Amino acid sequence: MWKTRLEAFRISFSDIFNTRDDMARGRTINLTCTLLAAFYNVFITGIFYTGFLSMYGISITGVGIITFIPYIANLTTIFSSKLISRFSPKRRKYYLVASKIYFYFMYIVATTLMPQFVSDPGARLVWFAVILFMAYAVYAMFSPGITVWFYQFFPKDNERRTRYILLCQVFSSIMSTCILLFSGILTDAIAGSPYQNTLILGFRYLAFALVVTETMVQLRARDFSPENDGAKMKLSDAFTVPFRHRKFLVCMIMMFCWNYIANLNNGLWNYHLLNHMHFKYTLINLMSAMYTVILLVLSGPWRKVLRRYSWIKTFGIACLLWVPTEVAFFFMTPGREYMFVPVCFVQNVLAVGLNLSYSNILYMNLPEKNSTACIAFNIIGCNICAFLGLLTGTAVSSITGDSTIPMLGMDVYAVQFTTLMRAVTILAMGVILFTRWRAFTREDDITAVEQMAEEAKRSKALKAAQPRLTAAQTLRRLAARLKNRGA
Repeated sequence: MWKTRLEAFRISFSDIFNTRDDMARGRTINLTCTLLAAFYNVFITGIFYTGFLSMYGISITGVGIITFIPYIANLTTIFSSKLISRFSPKRRKYYLVASKIYFYFMYIVATTLMPQFVSDPGARLVWFAVILFMAYAVYAMFSPGITVWFYQFFPKDNERRTRYILLCQVFSSIMSTCILLFSGILTDAIAGSPYQNTLILGFRYLAFALVVTETMVQLRARDFSPENDGAKMKLSDAFTVPFRHRKFLVCMIMMFCWNYIANLNNGLWNYHLLNHMHFKYTLINLMSAMYTVILLVLSGPWRKVLRRYSWIKTFGIACLLWVPTEVAFFFMTPGREYMFVPVCFVQNVLAVGLNLSYSNILYMNLPEKNSTACIAFNIIGCNICAFLGLLTGTAVSSITGDSTIPMLGMDVYAVQFTTLMRAVTILAMGVILFTRWRAFTREDDITAVEQMAEEAKRSKALKAAQPRLTAAQTLRRLAARLKNRGA
């Protein structure tokens, strides 16, 4: 049984990832880069990034300010189409990779070295903001080119595309989980000693070395991006072209809203868990690692839901089920730490469906022509909305900062109100996507979903029309099966 399953997985995997042609080789390279990115992102994002800022005296308000700086800088992506079109197709990918190395040098190395020369927390906050702005402002003009470059390797068939996205997510999650658990345990083991800060800094330098390795791997992929994409474009086309494609536009509006919601407490929540709830790195990382196990177990059922209800409706279903978890986190205060694990478990179950369905929303209606302009529109809109979300969350969190206010018999931090804000907005989004999913979905996908629904109804009707067996008949059939199996 296990051999059969492993063989089926091998066949499914080799169908997507191999080196027999340029397209499959590109997908294999992208998977390799995804694994490397999952490795180094552990050390430069999330809980380790928040811990890095905290060790240099950055407050919860400062964390919020630093977190939304990139979203302002990313607005320079409007220049990407004109800039990238100036590069020859043969040299384009080298400029794209060089911009990536520059970005991570500033994001990792420069921000790590700066506090060694600047001691005042206020001055450090300013320098963090300046360095991050310089990094993101330059990279934003090149990153749409990388997206278009590797989008060419996505399978056209919907079923194969789902498998491709899912396999990338599974292997990425396994890699990040293993690194996250090991590094979290190691960090907690030396907590309180001078070596903890040294270890966090060492992890960041390791991350930069892995970034350089990743870029060298990326260069081995051919660039099939359209040669003239953006050559005759105006800067304003990033804001006009998407309006000619209605379903792409409504998908972008949905992504913009989600980026606002998702960033209401981005970065702030990890600060709250570390500094207010006093959770250890290991516990927080363990909850993140739980996602990988749940992904492996539930990826199959969520794929069935996706095939049955479409990308958009699946996202809407997951949103509606997510709402109670945000309300529960509002009531998680010091003394109620026991709520953390079960609520995280439920969120991880739902996150499998959210991540799988969300991962294709940008591409499902993406026009082949002028795709760079459309991706630039996506980046600009997502970053503006993410910035507004962070601005809102930071403003709410700064009302009391690290102090509490009494409410409903609890001592509540202001950052907890962001969970209620998320609950209300996610509920509204879930209702809209669940009821109006056809407005976002390609006609071919709508037809496929409706055909599947009709087949399910016919199957149910046929099953209901069959005469029910008596208990004696059921036992006789079961005995006959066992007898035949024994023979």
